[in-house]
Amino acid sequence: MNLSDVSWFKICVCSFAVFIVCTSIGEIQAAGPPKKGEKKNKKKTYESAKTVVDRRLVTTSPRYKDIIKEHGIYYSKVDDKNFAGSVLGYVTPWYNHGYDVAKIFGGKFSLISPVWLQVKRQGNNVFVVNGGHDIDKGWVQDVKKGQRDVKIVPRLLFDGWSRGDYKAVFNSEDVLQNLAKTIVNFYKKHKLDGVVLEVWSQLGGQLRENLHHLVIDLCDAMHTAKKLCILVVPPPFRGPKSGAPLDYMKGMFGKADFDMLAPVVDAFSLMTYDYPRTSPEIGYPNAPYPWVKACILELAPDGSEYRSKILLGLNFYGYLQPPDGIEAHQEPVIASKYLELLPKHELVWSAGGVADNQEHYFTIKNNGQYKGYTVWYPTLKSIQVRLELAAELGTGISIWELGQGLDYFYDLL
Repeated sequence: MNLSDVSWFKICVCSFAVFIVCTSIGEIQAAGPPKKGEKKNKKKTYESAKTVVDRRLVTTSPRYKDIIKEHGIYYSKVDDKNFAGSVLGYVTPWYNHGYDVAKIFGGKFSLISPVWLQVKRQGNNVFVVNGGHDIDKGWVQDVKKGQRDVKIVPRLLFDGWSRGDYKAVFNSEDVLQNLAKTIVNFYKKHKLDGVVLEVWSQLGGQLRENLHHLVIDLCDAMHTAKKLCILVVPPPFRGPKSGAPLDYMKGMFGKADFDMLAPVVDAFSLMTYDYPRTSPEIGYPNAPYPWVKACILELAPDGSEYRSKILLGLNFYGYLQPPDGIEAHQEPVIASKYLELLPKHELVWSAGGVADNQEHYFTIKNNGQYKGYTVWYPTLKSIQVRLELAAELGTGISIWELGQGLDYFYDLL
């Protein structure tokens, strides 16, 4: 925090009028020491009259002290937008802070997708959508408050489907239409704005023509009901071929699939994260910059009329990478874990050269459980360069997920 911020902070403590402006929209906490009986480690968030850019926090050389001090302070004009494209944010029941993020920053989003719902097959021609008990109408109203133009599009997971379940749908138009009717009727009943379909990866890239038919029929049915239809898709490239860091192996969703579905799907939530582990020489980034760009250009080369339907995936989580580099030994890192591990570590900006990851990491140096591990987790700078890439290529973005990131990340959206 610079000197001007310190002065401002002191004024907030001393002046009740300024205090009202400075406290957060969500959980309001007074500045200064905790009150009697209050836990010292209780999460505090504050509003600022300056963005993270104005506060000079977006840098390739962030200091751990600044991250720890500033991560909960965000710009007071929470509905101001800095990114012109579509923005989809996922929220999950297991990271409840995401629900608060959606309420506070809802004006920055085009689409919010709660991970609530599952569709199951219960008989030859019987389907049911589960998870309706998680739908919180009060929360939906809070997210949409005022003049916000944000749509609520819960994810629908094809949960526990066997190959036989899929074949039953693929082999009968009547069964497929009944599936579509079940889904549409559920979304209409609960007055939801659309669906995010998660079905493609479940079949591992097989039976693609059947999946084309399924997605097109479901989206047509949703559009008839004046609902949005968004499809979650894996990246077109997996990891690099052996010894060739920029020559990627093909994934299970490609340009032919995109070209077939783009006329009917409203948006593609592209999972450009969880990059396969590479090597100590290249590092262990979550989403190396050249790979993210290559995935977009593979699906929608220059001149594609449908590129704007791609929502470039951003991870708001990270990973602890073990010294042996074995993927099975890695551990996920969310905001609380990151802040616990971060103190007294110097962040390194991994950029340039063959890899050009454009991500930060640090190596744990103490003698504890994670000595020698590297921590790769998003920073303001790594997010900014990906937002700039999305703007350059004319795509939107999708964020997995809102409860795992730091609050000041949202200043950039």
